[in-house]
Order: sequence, then C-alpha cells, then structure tokens
Amino acid sequence: MRIVIIGAGGIGGWLGAHLSASGQQVGFLVHGRTLAALRSGGLMLRDCSGGEPGTVTARIETPLASDDPVALTGTLGGDPDLVFVTTKVDALPQLAPALRRLTGSTTGVVSTQNGISAPELLADAVGKEHVLPGVARVYSAIISPGTVGTVGNTGSLALGEWDGGATARSSAAVEALQAAGIRAWVPDSIWAELWRKVSFVVVQGALGAATNAPIGVLRSDLRDTFTQAVHEVVAVAAALGHDLATDDAPDPVAAALRMADAQPAGATTSMQRDIASGLPSEFDAQLGAVCRAGDEAGVPTPVLDLAHCVLAPREAAARARG
Repeated sequence: MRIVIIGAGGIGGWLGAHLSASGQQVGFLVHGRTLAALRSGGLMLRDCSGGEPGTVTARIETPLASDDPVALTGTLGGDPDLVFVTTKVDALPQLAPALRRLTGSTTGVVSTQNGISAPELLADAVGKEHVLPGVARVYSAIISPGTVGTVGNTGSLALGEWDGGATARSSAAVEALQAAGIRAWVPDSIWAELWRKVSFVVVQGALGAATNAPIGVLRSDLRDTFTQAVHEVVAVAAALGHDLATDDAPDPVAAALRMADAQPAGATTSMQRDIASGLPSEFDAQLGAVCRAGDEAGVPTPVLDLAHCVLAPREAAARARG
C-alpha cells in the first residue's frame, strides 16, 4: 500500500516505523527539525520499558520524508491508499490544504488523536466519505526529533468507516497494520470505541493536569474522584447514543479503572505533559469538547467541569505566550 504519515512524533513515528519495516510504501509529511532529522539520521523506535535510552526495536535508515504533499505523492507513485494524521488537533485546520492535495478518490484518511474532535475537523477538510476515525493505544513519546520511545513494543489501532461496518478499504488498512505487528481491528462502532478511550485518557489527562499527579496517584489517592469522572464520560456517551459496554467488558467504568491499574505508576498523558510544561495543549479539544457535549446533552459533568475551571487559565496563559 501507499501510505502517508502526517507527523513523526509519538504516534506517527511508531506507526511509520512499523509499517515501513513491514515493507509498505511509507512517506512522512513533516517539517522543520523533524524533516531534517529524518533526512540526516533516519527514524528510530526504542523500547524504553526499562528507562532511556532503551533498546532499538525498529530503524528506518532512509525514510521518505518531505514537507511538500505533491512531491511526496509523486515519489510514492500515486495517490496514497491511506493517510494517517498524527499531529495534534490544533494543527488540523492548517493541514487542510495539504490533506486535500494528498486525498485521491479512494484515499482513506485515518484520525489518531485523543478526544472526539478530530474526525469532524478532517471531514471539514476532505469530506466524511474519506475519513476513517481511528483510536490509537500506545504509550509513546518523542525522545528527540527522529527518535521515538515506547513502553513495550506493542500497541493497537482500531479504525472504521464513518457510518459503520467493514469495507474493503478498512479491511485492507487493518491487514497492513497487522502485518506490521500492530494489533488492529474494525470495531462494531468506531464512535463507541472512541468514547471508550475518552473515558480513560481524557479523565487521566484532566485530573492529572489539575492535580499535577501521575496515574499512580490518581488510581489510589484520588480513585473515587477518578471513578466519578469516568461515570460522567460514560453518561455523556450514552446520551449521544454510544453504549460503551462490550461482551468482554460489560461495565465500562470498571474497564477504565482496570486500564488505570495496568499503567506504569508514573504514566501521564501528552495533554498533561504539555500543560505541566506551560505549553499550548489539546485541553479544549479533549476536556472542553467533553464538557460541551455534556452541556448539549443535558448531562451533568461536575468533576470534569471543575478540572476545566482549574486548567482554563493555565491554557489561556500558555496560548498568550505562544
């Protein structure tokens, strides 16, 4: 398959390294220091389960990388079959022109961002008929431009068509990911799958940022508060028609708590790390979007609203600094 990865950070580097190593035609649309790093030193994936620098699990010596979507498509030999969009949500409106140049008549554009906002933003750019909402689960982060660290050498990506059901396009995407060693599947409802991740990641990020605490503290000292926040997300999802229960996990709140208990004690989310560093974050696209959805659905979200009130001034200050 011809595959374009937009971004080469924690998610993009992880996906791109595995897909490239499996023999797929992969090109990276990147800019600045990341582009320079890929061209000069290649792309490296490290398992940092035992701490940095970790062990190399994949290395792509000469990845195809460009900041020009037209040139990238030309080098790949045609329109990509898949485009994985791995940048932060805030970058998506600015990416719209590049996305339109990359998207051919049958191209699938896969979202990987946390929260519920990205698929709609991608649909605004290329049309919902091209968008495959995706749910990535992997603990990964940039060590330096061109080098990505993971905890464990595993991860998963669920994806599906906007209106549900498996198609030849979504099935081919799953096959490519599985061949690259990534657990992948088309769930019965990709929207419910998206909200399942929100019920853990957005809660962890919001409460972790508000209290400056990793998951080990949230799941112990603040377990009741964490549990209440998960209940709020599950209730909002239900009001929107998304049942988060599955045959394997009939209680979605208990499932989110099991996920919390399975994380390394020091784990944090990317939103949480950005806020702690005084950087602009996905605060609005993640936490803000859930609070707004609750308001619109008439579902109270008091714990999440409190976290929003605590964090909003910090986010505003970070954006004022640029």
